[in-house]
Amino acid sequence: MKHTNKALFAGIGLLLAAVLSGGCIGDKKANIGYFNAERIDQEATQIKAIEDEANTKMAALQKEFLAIEAQAGTLSPEERSRAQQEQMAKMQAASQQYQMQIRQKVDVALDEIAKEKKLDAVVQNSSLEKTIILGGTDITEDLIQKLK
Repeated sequence: MKHTNKALFAGIGLLLAAVLSGGCIGDKKANIGYFNAERIDQEATQIKAIEDEANTKMAALQKEFLAIEAQAGTLSPEERSRAQQEQMAKMQAASQQYQMQIRQKVDVALDEIAKEKKLDAVVQNSSLEKTIILGGTDITEDLIQKLK
């Protein structure tokens, strides 16, 4: 699940960077905010709660999948295949639902912070992939506070 969040945050950062690169007019300098997605993943209570709920749900769905596997001898190959596909679809839908919840919470919080701090763009920064090397406004703490 954490890998998915990093991809989500990276996507948000890339989108905002693309908007920023085309949005500077004249001599106006863009006011850029950035956040550390790893810290958000570890310290934001709302995000951790969603991830915990998602992990619990996924574990239950995986148990159901294993139960289908255990019934392999009592099901026809077609029934087994259909049951496996249905269970995989449930797992994928649940994963997408939780990803969407995280994205919505982060988007709302980022929008509020961007308005409060008058930021033109917000990008993801991480210890492994630096988007902002020099300058910018670190909003990681603000985002963690909004997501408590």
